[in-house]
Amino acid sequence: MKLIQMRKNICLPILAAAMFIVMLPLIGLLTGTAFSKGLYGANYQEASLATDPRRYWFMIKLEFLIAAFILFRAKFTFPLFHATYVAILNFRENNRFIANFICYLIVPVIVVAFCIFLIAYFEL
Repeated sequence: MKLIQMRKNICLPILAAAMFIVMLPLIGLLTGTAFSKGLYGANYQEASLATDPRRYWFMIKLEFLIAAFILFRAKFTFPLFHATYVAILNFRENNRFIANFICYLIVPVIVVAFCIFLIAYFEL
């Protein structure tokens, strides 16, 4: 099974999302002010080319890279990841008790233990 594969045709919803996201840096290039909407507008950020050029170019490059990745996803797909996802769903459906035990008990305990380890290690 291939890790990456070209789609037979371009996925139009993903392409439309990429075109919408590409408008953010284009507006920033035209106006000299890069902006980022954030989650529901709560994390709105703005950087002017005149006052903070490093932050401005960082935001422009980041937005272009995000748009390029979304364009990439419109043309390419990852069948290995999809097959792994389907296999995990089948395992969960066939082994409810083990899957729930792993997902809702083992994984949270490991994550909390890892966070405590990081706090202790870096002395935060």
